[in-house]
Amino acid sequence: MPSGAAAPIAVIWDPRRREPRAFVWKRRRLSVERELQTWVIDTGWWDAQIRVSRRYSRVLAEGRVFDLYFDRLRKAWFLEQALN
Repeated sequence: MPSGAAAPIAVIWDPRRREPRAFVWKRRRLSVERELQTWVIDTGWWDAQIRVSRRYSRVLAEGRVFDLYFDRLRKAWFLEQALN
């Protein structure tokens, strides 16, 4: 998946652990084996036209690494990239 082509996805969220447990991509449910890294991008707060507020999760799912993010402004999940 090329960078910059984020795809909307459905995520099954574990509220107790505060991390994704699975997600649906290309009509397949992928189970998250573990969350590898998290980070937040929150910038452009001074201008609504350029504002970005996202919580990223790099996850290992079925032997592959994926970068998922929750867009806090749109209240939706996206797959940014599959790394391998």
